Amino acid sequence: MKMADILRLQEKLQMRLFLLTFFFCFLPLQGTLQGQDGPKEDPGRLISLLASKDRTVPKRTILERLLENREAHLPEIRKAAREGDREVRMMALRLLAEIRDPQAARIAGESLDSDDVSIRRRAGSSLMILEDSSQLARVIPRLALEDDTGALKSLIAAAGSSGKVEAAGSLRPFLRHANQSVRVNTAIALASLGSMEGLGTILEGLEGADQQARREAVYGLGFFTGRKQAAQAAARGILDNPAGAWKGEAEISLLRLELAEIPARLQPLIEAATGGHPRVQAWAIQEIFTLKEAGATAWLKQRALQDDALGRFTSLKLLMKGAGKDAKK
Repeated sequence: MKMADILRLQEKLQMRLFLLTFFFCFLPLQGTLQGQDGPKEDPGRLISLLASKDRTVPKRTILERLLENREAHLPEIRKAAREGDREVRMMALRLLAEIRDPQAARIAGESLDSDDVSIRRRAGSSLMILEDSSQLARVIPRLALEDDTGALKSLIAAAGSSGKVEAAGSLRPFLRHANQSVRVNTAIALASLGSMEGLGTILEGLEGADQQARREAVYGLGFFTGRKQAAQAAARGILDNPAGAWKGEAEISLLRLELAEIPARLQPLIEAATGGHPRVQAWAIQEIFTLKEAGATAWLKQRALQDDALGRFTSLKLLMKGAGKDAKK
């Protein structure tokens, strides 16, 4: 993630932040659209613009218009998630998951049967974001049928985030999958369900040649709360190694392991969100967004007032949460 480049090029470049597997693009909102031909308020057109590569109007502006009247626009977003072209469907599926639409899980579950592998990948990742269990009866049978590695990983992540311990039995065979990244993601999913048996798979991933699997393994250490000392030692080893890769992910893992035993998480997350590695800050902001602790939303509103990349990310999260006025500020 090239934060410095984003800050230099401002609205001509987009920033992608690493969060569970897949991200929204966001751009700074420069002024207003006075004197410009902005997008029509038709939700179908707004969704198409949001999914397109057109940068005439900043993406945040389009998203703001789409979410300002979300109840009126939701039927069209749901329709787009089912019937749009590939890019539109992918954007709509992700948007429904991010705003926690009540129908998001069902629509994502239906999309797991799509002939388009990109749609299947996005549907699985949407269920992961939602931490959904209602579609597990669709996810589990797909595991044996899916031949695309990316879609398989999203299914494994969806099963792992479901919170249903009984899903572990269906996941265990994938610890022996030929693809190392699949094995690593399976270990993480099992750890999410309370089974620590995949730590050896994670440790192997840390030494592997597959850089994607290696990054996932470093991030996955943070899920092994049942083998906390071993996971912490591995993460610290990465941070202490001058040549160690994915230090941001290692810091996130250490923080996740520490937070597992802390009932009140707001203050340590605020500390993480105000300094250190940019990926750690972004992750901490994301976690604060999910908190129900008093003061979490107030802190996000204050952070969103800062005109920098992470401030704009915070503003985006507030938009998703329905805090439109605070996001505009």
